[in-house]
Amino acid sequence: MAHKKVIFISSFHPHISRNVLAAGVLTALLKDESVCVVIAVPPYKVAYFKEQFGGERVVVEGVPTYQSTRFFSGRFFKRLAVYLFDTESARARKRYERYLTGSYIRFCFVMTLGFFGRSLFVRKVVRTADLFFSPKRIFAPLLRKHAVSVVFSTDLQNENDVSLLQDARRARIPTVGMARSWDNLSLRFLRVFPDTLVVGSEELKQEAITLHGFPPERIAVTGNPHYDRYIVGPSISRENLLLSFGLSPGKKFLLYAPVSDALIRTNDMDEHIIRLLAKLPLSVIVRFPPEKKVRLGSFTKPPHFAYDTPGAVFKSDEVGDREIRPEDDQNLINELYHADVVVTGPTSILMDAALADRPVVAVNFYPTQRHYFETVWRYQDDHIAKALQTGGIAYARSPEEMLLRVERYLANPHEDRAGRAELRRRWFSHADGASAMRLVAAVLSAVRSYTKPA
Repeated sequence: MAHKKVIFISSFHPHISRNVLAAGVLTALLKDESVCVVIAVPPYKVAYFKEQFGGERVVVEGVPTYQSTRFFSGRFFKRLAVYLFDTESARARKRYERYLTGSYIRFCFVMTLGFFGRSLFVRKVVRTADLFFSPKRIFAPLLRKHAVSVVFSTDLQNENDVSLLQDARRARIPTVGMARSWDNLSLRFLRVFPDTLVVGSEELKQEAITLHGFPPERIAVTGNPHYDRYIVGPSISRENLLLSFGLSPGKKFLLYAPVSDALIRTNDMDEHIIRLLAKLPLSVIVRFPPEKKVRLGSFTKPPHFAYDTPGAVFKSDEVGDREIRPEDDQNLINELYHADVVVTGPTSILMDAALADRPVVAVNFYPTQRHYFETVWRYQDDHIAKALQTGGIAYARSPEEMLLRVERYLANPHEDRAGRAELRRRWFSHADGASAMRLVAAVLSAVRSYTKPA
């Protein structure tokens, strides 16, 4: 790759290939013939990424994941990033840890750390120590091998990306770091400040400034590239969508996105909700999360139900790392736009539905009474709480509430439209079809500012 500008891109989270690489970013980068791209992925995904994205100026490198937490220092600083943070999302995780361990002494200690972590100076000192003591040279050999011009971290809170950004900082390579999702910046403090921080909305820019003290002049608000496709709308008609799933186009259509086993210790919630929905005279598509397991117990799918199970499978017994393919995302777009109502938990589907201006119900009830931390306690997370406050999401805390809101939305899909518009204003401020190009401009700007050492 001599005489080329080499952009090193991480893709360790299953959403990145959908969110970035397949969303027009890679194609736009390669329009500059002086640019080469190196994509770092888990080793067992190399063949898939070569097939999907490989080319004359694209190299795919397999990198063993989660190497940092094999060492004490890596585990220590990863936990400290939560303990020193004092958002409600971080405090909830400390309370949950107390519930699991029963240790009040530890709980008091980590809550005290959160108090001291409000100081931006304390966090700066910790970031410096993190850079000095955390495991080194995880990515350094690859950065040297390819004479990298700029590192683009697509998920800067991911443990693997933190190691990448730290090695790039030590090698004095410019960095661009992206907040992958709308919840990332309120969960833990940034262990590395990239040279340029890329966020999807003005809302996240404000979080970066107020929660992390990130310099506003180094933040690029680009929008989320994969939403460039969402604003185009569905690719097929409602009738053809439902017929493709073997469902009746003559019925109202409800889309259910399960809460998943990842958000509740014992997931009897999804089965409970699906059994309630099965009693309704509706066509129902259950769109499973591509990277999370969903327990449905003994539920048997009735004729008016269909399952959408997205994701490229790498291991038959592993769901957690399936990659979202372009056709999977297009199916979701079609389902969202054609759904008469959407039902889900505290997931990003809430926001996806709001972007498509579809009525959406967030569910939070269970077949039996239980301790708070045996429920989906993520509803108290900062990003979910703020979204609910807009009034654009119906919040159902009982079966009766859910069924009532579904009935009302079916009768009047315009209900709560003003709240959904507020959701779009705050979290989709740059959803205009040009997000991929703005992101590419931010990355190429970092490339142009870099002069390789002699």
